[in-house]
Amino acid sequence: MTDNRWTLDPAIDEYLATMKLPPKDFMEKLAAERAPFEAAAPKVGEVAPAFSAELLSADGRPNGKSISLADLTGSNVALMFGNYTCPVYRGQIERFNEIYAELHERVKFLLIYIREAHPEDGWQVGINETQDIAYTQPTTTGARAAIAGACMAQHSIRMPVALDDMQDSINHKYSGSPERLYLIDGDGIVRHRSPSGPFSMDAVEAWYAALI
Repeated sequence: MTDNRWTLDPAIDEYLATMKLPPKDFMEKLAAERAPFEAAAPKVGEVAPAFSAELLSADGRPNGKSISLADLTGSNVALMFGNYTCPVYRGQIERFNEIYAELHERVKFLLIYIREAHPEDGWQVGINETQDIAYTQPTTTGARAAIAGACMAQHSIRMPVALDDMQDSINHKYSGSPERLYLIDGDGIVRHRSPSGPFSMDAVEAWYAALI
């Protein structure tokens, strides 16, 4: 049985089904900007790029600690990329929380919080206005952390969350925008990589199947 929904949020899915895309030149520019990162991102069977990122505390505040991929060596790592203004990611968090609750004792999870996909000063989408998700693109780590913290609180995210830097270094290495899911094994090899978002719940479940 397949689940072709984008998310578990009916309002988001209804919006996405009829969403009008921006002009062609905007979409072509966006695709061109992302293309080199997509081409360079690690594929299944390749070594996952090293990174280090600042961790957030449970209340969404920077805690002065950092985490690196090397810190997670020796265990399977469920590596995720997401941001609050991406409605697809937002509508899938409920399932991500379930997966984390089930598997966190035997798989190490890490969410890398990346740049906003649909800020007010960029490609804003109507469902964000309806759901009161209105933020401009952060220009400082503190501003990015504040939005990440709001997302964590609203959606009861319990898995570890770390911030990408303002140069979007980790996002670029993994082609994480606007959302992406990886499984990295204990030797640092990519064993699963989802399609780039937005994508269906089938892709989420394929990731879950790889984790178990």
